[in-house]
Amino acid sequence: MGQNLLEIATHNKDSLVIGVDPFLNGIASLIENCVNNKIDNVLVYPKPIQEFLEQFKNIYFEKVFILFPDPWPKKKHQKRRVFKDKFIQILLERIKKNGEIYFATDNQDYYEQALHDLEIVKKTTHISIQKVDSNELVLTKYFQRAKKLGNNVNFLVIVKL
Repeated sequence: MGQNLLEIATHNKDSLVIGVDPFLNGIASLIENCVNNKIDNVLVYPKPIQEFLEQFKNIYFEKVFILFPDPWPKKKHQKRRVFKDKFIQILLERIKKNGEIYFATDNQDYYEQALHDLEIVKKTTHISIQKVDSNELVLTKYFQRAKKLGNNVNFLVIVKL
């Protein structure tokens, strides 16, 4: 967590930007960058997103970024993936009308599972799913890593209609 959030906060000084990450190293780095660059419109929550959504039920989002979440590539661990149909549905309940979810992964299996789960969600929720050129992404650490490894980055924008 960090580069994309800092970019958003820097270009949207009148908006509050919330970063949620259970890993303290990422949070410490983000806070250090905010202090060093005098960015004061960022809040951080040091626990998983599911806990954040449960604790702060009155917060609704215009945009949510889920960039390069852990793909849990082993079959027995895939149940741990965060971007699944039930989570997407919960998240969409907290997205304002015409709000967007941005999702990026360089794991082809995760991408295909995300598309499958989005089609399930689409049966009960009015959304559009758009594949977008990954060049529109901020060049984050994980995006750079994917490019260096020669991995294809899949980037989706889900809009709540």
